[in-house]
Amino acid sequence: MERTAERPASWTDLPVRTGARSVVYTDTDHRSYEIRITVKSLVRGSDEDMRGARVDEELKGTVPHYLTFEVTNTGRKKIPAAYMADSNFALNGTDWERGEEVHVSGGRPGGSDLPCADTAPETLAPGDSYDTCVTYALPEGVGVLSLTYNADGYLDEGGAVATWPVEGGLEAVSAELAEPGDVVRVRWDAREDGVLELPATLVSVRRGSAADLARLDLDLNENERRGVPYYVSVTYTNTGPKDLYADQADHVRLLTEGGRQIPGKTPFVLDTEIPGCPSDWVARTIPPGDSVTECSIHLVTDAGDKPFAVGFAEAGRPGLVAWRAPVH
Repeated sequence: MERTAERPASWTDLPVRTGARSVVYTDTDHRSYEIRITVKSLVRGSDEDMRGARVDEELKGTVPHYLTFEVTNTGRKKIPAAYMADSNFALNGTDWERGEEVHVSGGRPGGSDLPCADTAPETLAPGDSYDTCVTYALPEGVGVLSLTYNADGYLDEGGAVATWPVEGGLEAVSAELAEPGDVVRVRWDAREDGVLELPATLVSVRRGSAADLARLDLDLNENERRGVPYYVSVTYTNTGPKDLYADQADHVRLLTEGGRQIPGKTPFVLDTEIPGCPSDWVARTIPPGDSVTECSIHLVTDAGDKPFAVGFAEAGRPGLVAWRAPVH
């Protein structure tokens, strides 16, 4: 059957705020290159695309999203393996999970082409550009919050982040959030005692100062040292039959408008006093029926991004449970 490039009616253009951002691309050898990324379009396909294309079996039934963008080498060095520049990208879903980058080959049922082809070159000379497209898969029913590009090459670590919001994404996320003070049962792996459902309540989110952390023994990179700390306090109640070790804060994430999940930092010296973030819960056990309030430190490194919610990564379940985050 003759193939055609006719666009299926099921494809939808998403309202991503297109435009150029100057970023740093860090390769797998930790070499940095100055580039400019211009997002041109984001198209949501259909699960039928995945059924017709050659992809891993577990991706069948997910929805592909086709991101088209331009990469320009704005530095003075030739970029080897320029096709890897997209590895610092993330497509952030309204479930707070990242879309999975997938390599799609073949076409849709009926012979029409897929709209996304990776055309990145092997190398990129100073001043040169290329257009390319990357496919991300999201579960059915999940929307897109934003696109982000992390300069350090590590999406979960603090660094310079460029963000392209998708209009309507924050509103969709907001509709699913619990309110501060609401009690939410979070699944916690108590190891030999199994998974417990702990009643949890977001107490506060407080903006701190870099001066608060100046003398702390924290594992921070340079961007984090220049960032703004936020102190997140959550109260948990031990509903189990045995003493509960208080270390749930490791599963707390500060969620930003740009779609970042920022894990917490903990001082290595357990009795450290931090203004606005008490640490007297560290290394304690909580008797059955008692409660504990834990505080975690989260560094926001992008001046253009703002805290939006607080999430808890549950045991044995994808995604997060989350509260709206008023900042004081």
